[in-house]
Amino acid sequence: MDNREAKFILGAYRPNGQDAGDPRFSEALEQARRDPILERWFLDSLAFDAAITEKLRATEVPPGLRESILAGVKVSRPLRSPFVKWAIAAALISMAIVGSLIWHEPRKPSGLAGWQNRALDIVSALVRNESSFDAQSHNADELLAWLRVNDAPAAQTLPQELEKLESLGCKTFSWNGIPVSVICFTRPDGGLIHLVATNAVAPIKRTTKGQPELVQQGQWATATWREGDKIYMLAMEGSRDQLRAYLL
Repeated sequence: MDNREAKFILGAYRPNGQDAGDPRFSEALEQARRDPILERWFLDSLAFDAAITEKLRATEVPPGLRESILAGVKVSRPLRSPFVKWAIAAALISMAIVGSLIWHEPRKPSGLAGWQNRALDIVSALVRNESSFDAQSHNADELLAWLRVNDAPAAQTLPQELEKLESLGCKTFSWNGIPVSVICFTRPDGGLIHLVATNAVAPIKRTTKGQPELVQQGQWATATWREGDKIYMLAMEGSRDQLRAYLL
């Protein structure tokens, strides 16, 4: 299966994950995991579908909208079927919502660099089981060793609080040709926390050495810092105060 065929199949993938067990979808999903560009397109497609679904669920039909819409529709003969009338109304409402999303949906805040947003997309796909780890182990040292053997960015030492946690697995990807790695850990409260590592080279943002830079972006709290020739980002779904506990 090539990217063209995989993209065609994944275009029909439902965002709730219920198609993951279908053999044809499974093959297309595997193709997306192998190709970063296809995987990025797929993740963006899922996010867009989810946004439209949420908008539709939250939209209440104003009183009299049906009559107003149908009054403006010119037809050659009367629409006798109630189903047809409501189908037209629903289609017009959907078009209005899609247009609103395209022109007015806010972009991701600029507080994080491109590689950081890409890392959060990868982590989100792992959490939703839409992507898979390259290596799995409950021992973070084994994952660090795997990353080094495969010439991927790896921390020389883990932050002290992360050393106390059980790891799940790691994944590698590239951003603008620059290798990036992520290791996922299980927190004591059952949540997850993720350590992202990359090389401190252009066009990666040059984070200053010293105290980590904390950013809250939606549900994600991140801390970014530089050590030697590496830049690290610690990320979790929660608040910056929760994240600080893992930086002590």
